[in-house]
Amino acid sequence: GLKQELFHRHKEAQQCCRPHNLPLLRAAQQREMEAVEQRIREEQRMMDEKIVLELDQKVIDQQSTLEKAGVSGFYITTNPQELTLQMNLLELIRKLQQKESEAEKAFS
Repeated sequence: GLKQELFHRHKEAQQCCRPHNLPLLRAAQQREMEAVEQRIREEQRMMDEKIVLELDQKVIDQQSTLEKAGVSGFYITTNPQELTLQMNLLELIRKLQQKESEAEKAFS
């Protein structure tokens, strides 16, 4: 939205500009557009970092909860191999729960 608004402002300014000032105006507009694009990239990077930190916290919360519940193999870690093992354990638990649920429905 910000880039679109800037583009329209630039277009209007170019239409009102005298021909001999047009190169200067275009150069200034190019710098302004680059600054806006840089700002957008920086804001996106900060948002991405915030999301990653929030996801990391969710993982830690989950590990802590499962460890406190006494689920074997779960403890707080950031080791990628250990995280993969924990994810696989969660998937196995989910599949076993699903099969148990299906079996209960069959006997009902």
